[in-house]
Amino acid sequence: MDKTDKKKTKIKVRGTGCYDLETNKFGFEPFNEGPSTQTDVKNCLGGGKSWITTGTDPSRMVSLKCKASSADPYSDLVTQFNQLTKDLKPQKPVTLPDNLRVVKENGLECWLDEQKQEMTFTGRIDLGKHHRDWQAEVLRQVQLVVRRLPASDKFNKLINNIKKSGGQNHV
Repeated sequence: MDKTDKKKTKIKVRGTGCYDLETNKFGFEPFNEGPSTQTDVKNCLGGGKSWITTGTDPSRMVSLKCKASSADPYSDLVTQFNQLTKDLKPQKPVTLPDNLRVVKENGLECWLDEQKQEMTFTGRIDLGKHHRDWQAEVLRQVQLVVRRLPASDKFNKLINNIKKSGGQNHV
């Protein structure tokens, strides 16, 4: 086999084909050599991909992928999403998980994060209903937190661990 023999392969190319009726000739113009329409492309384990489109109004795009036979497709997709968006910071805090919540009562929710040794609580007040006594409603919710937390085993465990360690963070 000498060097002039080359293996012929088919290559698919996008383009535009035109047939000219007057000359009975067919012409083809490929267009696979254009500039990329994606910038800042990131891939992650599992097949996920994120990128920013180019053009007059760029968009941030995320594509997630998991096998249909996956034992836990939701977990696979969430893991990919977290990997692809770890450099994005949310404007508002993301909803805290239910497994950390220790109080959910009358518009009040309280979460404990044992790892960070933090307590977060939020209160929701209907100002249409409490427009005159909103201060009393805020006080009622704070009192509710103070009454409910000591009944929580998770809260008591966290407080005792903090007391034992001298109040130092274990992050």
